[in-house]
Amino acid sequence: MAQVVVYSAPIVVPVTAPVILDGAVAVCEGHVLHVGTRTWVLEILQEELDAAELADMVERHWDGLLTPGLVNAHTHLQYTGMAPVGQRAYESFRAWELAFNEIYDSPEQKPWGQWAQDGARQLLRAGTTSAADIATDMEAVPALSSLGLHGITYWEVMDWENDRWTREGARTLLSQLAEAGQTKGIRLGISPHAPYSLESDPLLDLPDIARSLGMRLHIHLGETPIEGGAIPSKLTNLTSWSWSHRAWQSYLALKQAGSDASAIQFVDQLGVLGPDVHIAHGVYASREDRRILRQRGAAVALCPRSNRVTCTKKDAPVARYLEEGNMVAVGTDSLSSSPSLDVLDDAAMLYELAIEQGYDSDDLSHRLIRALTLGGAEAMGLNCGPDRVGQINPGALADLAFLDIPVDVSSPIGVEETLERFVREGAGTCAATVLSGELAFNEIW
Repeated sequence: MAQVVVYSAPIVVPVTAPVILDGAVAVCEGHVLHVGTRTWVLEILQEELDAAELADMVERHWDGLLTPGLVNAHTHLQYTGMAPVGQRAYESFRAWELAFNEIYDSPEQKPWGQWAQDGARQLLRAGTTSAADIATDMEAVPALSSLGLHGITYWEVMDWENDRWTREGARTLLSQLAEAGQTKGIRLGISPHAPYSLESDPLLDLPDIARSLGMRLHIHLGETPIEGGAIPSKLTNLTSWSWSHRAWQSYLALKQAGSDASAIQFVDQLGVLGPDVHIAHGVYASREDRRILRQRGAAVALCPRSNRVTCTKKDAPVARYLEEGNMVAVGTDSLSSSPSLDVLDDAAMLYELAIEQGYDSDDLSHRLIRALTLGGAEAMGLNCGPDRVGQINPGALADLAFLDIPVDVSSPIGVEETLERFVREGAGTCAATVLSGELAFNEIW
């Protein structure tokens, strides 16, 4: 018999079910036991107590908003100590890159592990319980698992030319994955960095390696101006004949030859994309690029604040992604390119961008709440199964966030305004975070 903790609130947002007023979530042994109205949950628990199926029960009430733990679908926690880079303004992506490299490549020893753990703690304080974290240094690999956070640590692969990759690339990668895999509780993936930092051979091989090992993939794609294409609407099946019939050394070589192909179209020809892949940024994504992502089942982690800091020259087509039905998630990127690790800061910007870009449906808050939770889980393949996240339903992991948001349950309009307030003003309001049923951050009880 086990103890049950009941978390109740005036509004509970399960995401996979309608919003519950005067709701409650019963948690037992790290998973959700029941979710529903507070009256119903307490009644059924009392029946289970009377039948001696449970040891005892305790209730913790919160007079605010209760949601699933948030999901940060793109970050680099090891760069948390490089926050000064992310707090400056740059005239180009290259200028930001040089500022980043100045610290990363400096001879001083960097405490990657400590910085990554500091970042993981910031996630918990912001109500985030799962993340897609990219690591380039072995000391940073344990950051998520060491604090019990869920998600995937993606080992980043970059700066490989074809010849060197053929000689030693796969062997080096497998050795690195074996070392990283010794971390207790780790869930590993592979991150081909970007089509401008890898030539064609590694981009061809990395998806095969990941899929043979049962790992997922995460790639920076459509982030920089060079990755844009000049064919915004036609099917690539009709327009790629001029370049897709021959093997190109790299995407950069293709562009230098005068091709108008986008980076998304290029990696699609190499078989990189699929339902086991999610991309970061997706700023330079035409209508045809977005169709490709939908058809391949690849989600997009939108990082609007990072795109401003790194000066990518434009914003992602947020409204078009939503209107056309692309799978979207939300990421902060790292503190080297973003002011905070709170995904609700990015959600607020996405809300404004969608409106500016003409999104006029009345479901915008709901769409972004999904992106902040279930959308991020879906991007990493963590939306189903016994350890599913980004949702509140029986059997799911008991990952919960408690937000200090003024709640109005006096009318349907009041509830909708509360949800909109959560998306637009929720950053910095997390008062407690429950991770696998345990309080991981607490300013309430």
